[in-house]
Amino acid sequence: MAKRHSAVVMYRDKVDADKMYEVQLEHHFGIDKTTCNSESLCMSFVRIPPGHKSRAHYHINAELGQYFIKGRGKYYIGCGVTGEEEVYDLFPGTFIHIPRGAIHVIENTGDEDIESIAAYPVTSGEETGKFYTEGPLTPKK
Repeated sequence: MAKRHSAVVMYRDKVDADKMYEVQLEHHFGIDKTTCNSESLCMSFVRIPPGHKSRAHYHINAELGQYFIKGRGKYYIGCGVTGEEEVYDLFPGTFIHIPRGAIHVIENTGDEDIESIAAYPVTSGEETGKFYTEGPLTPKK
């Protein structure tokens, strides 16, 4: 029988980066069904090096909440395909909510890594239903 009052504690430097989730970004899924048997929450630490960006994509199964700890960049919503593109500046202390199905791109326009925390109401990155609206980007070194 599982303990009623217990917790699973993980430290970011002990959680491997998921190299398959997005080639341009470094995702460390610290809370999900694999790491701690989460029933309804997935959280990751995201690192984006200077000059890098994600591919335009959306999540069909989950909204996204993200908080920015370090770095500067831009968040693009709509990404030119909807005719209603919005662009937001990102800097430490920024919260952003991306509704389920909204196409988005995050880009590091600064000179240091962007570091953020992303949270989804599903149990894994795969369960977000991530779909790309552009082809693979060339990995930068």
